[in-house]
Amino acid sequence: MDVNKKIATRQSYGEKLAELGEKNKNIIVFDSDLSEATKTSIFAKKFPKRFFDMGIAEQDMISTAAGVATFGKTAFASTFAMFRSGKSV
Repeated sequence: MDVNKKIATRQSYGEKLAELGEKNKNIIVFDSDLSEATKTSIFAKKFPKRFFDMGIAEQDMISTAAGVATFGKTAFASTFAMFRSGKSV
């Protein structure tokens, strides 16, 4: 790997998720309708049965990720921080 090669953090994130997904069958990835931007689409293409696009429902996505984690799965939930920190009434 060329240490001088610069790539976006989100690209590294997507690539590493896909790499980890090959090694660990318990990894499940959730996204909130932003998989092209967050690069979780890389994981989704390799492991479509372990990827869930939750739509624009961040609170539901986090709850679902927490739920599957209670059953021994490793959950990654991805969205933009601005959307995750907001709370709908």
